[in-house]
Amino acid sequence: MTIRFEPMSDNDFQMYLRKVIPEYATEYVHAGSWHPDEAMARARDQFQRIFAHGPKTPNQTLYTVWDAGKNVKVGMLWYTLDASRKRKTVFLSDFFIFMEFHGKGYEEQTLTALDEELRSQGIQRLELNLFWHNTAEREMYEKTGFTPVSIYYGKDLS
Repeated sequence: MTIRFEPMSDNDFQMYLRKVIPEYATEYVHAGSWHPDEAMARARDQFQRIFAHGPKTPNQTLYTVWDAGKNVKVGMLWYTLDASRKRKTVFLSDFFIFMEFHGKGYEEQTLTALDEELRSQGIQRLELNLFWHNTAEREMYEKTGFTPVSIYYGKDLS
């Protein structure tokens, strides 16, 4: 299986936002960080600020993920270049494989292809954040070479 990345089109970007904003809001509610009444508005606001220029926003890279051999779109990913660091670092902001392609090796192959792509651009470090309750993703990332570097704790006081 060969993975190919293509810049996200405006149509794919709109589809991506329709999927990711509600998921993002739900994750923050589940984590206890946001109240359900405010979550969607906060998520929309954050994404509007992050993508002020849509899919062409500087330092934000949005790709559709393709199985090159079958010429089939299998997922999407978004990463952010952290230009403030001395060591060239990219933050994997979001990554997913469409449900119908889960369990077929696309997750690991995509991360391997991303490593290769970033190395070719001179990127020295790849980081990501995920919610602790997502054990399946934790296992997948650890299987592909990521190691935990910090844990963010929180507790409700009321």
